[in-house]
Amino acid sequence: MRALPAMFEMFEYLAAECSPETMRPGSMGAAIFEARDRGVVTPEEVPGLLSVYSTGGLDTTIHAITTGIRLLIDHPDQWDLVRENPKLVTSAFNEILRYAGPAHGLARTLTRDHTIGGVPVPAGARFIILYSAANRDERHYADPDRFDVTRNPVDHLGFGNGAHMCPGAPIARLEGRYVFEAFAHRVRRFTLDGEPERLLNNTMRGYRHLPVAVEPAAPKG
Repeated sequence: MRALPAMFEMFEYLAAECSPETMRPGSMGAAIFEARDRGVVTPEEVPGLLSVYSTGGLDTTIHAITTGIRLLIDHPDQWDLVRENPKLVTSAFNEILRYAGPAHGLARTLTRDHTIGGVPVPAGARFIILYSAANRDERHYADPDRFDVTRNPVDHLGFGNGAHMCPGAPIARLEGRYVFEAFAHRVRRFTLDGEPERLLNNTMRGYRHLPVAVEPAAPKG
């Protein structure tokens, strides 16, 4: 509830201050306004779409990166593999999203009667899709509770799926890749430098505070 005023302020800003003239040419924001002009989206949908890209590039991506650092602290052998072969960065980031992605799950409303796991669920019912549980499903992933940067689970559900796939997923993948590629060349080891503080949130996994010490990698050449 304490966060609601800030959320309303963000939407007011997006509705009042964001326009085609204030968007960087070729940016995702500009593309949304171009879609509006073509009639692909309505003017009323523009602030919501702008918020998706804004928040997707902040909270979830930040939590994915910080959680990834914590996993690499706990699994230094896996970080050694990435440092030895930086081409594993994409695979490692996918494994971070599978193993401990920032989005636990999201609520949905059924549009028609359906049976889920043998249980009849009526149209209009609200339920939660638990992405985190699906990403640890032993029927799909061998040894799912093992963190393995070589696994490359490209079909993880950390970004959702289908019509509800996160539209900011490509941005998050690029950000995660670039950050961990930079780390792979510059950081030999991450270690905790204090007591972490977990984020308390109904749907988001992450840290409010993650103190980390960094041992630089030796210069090459």
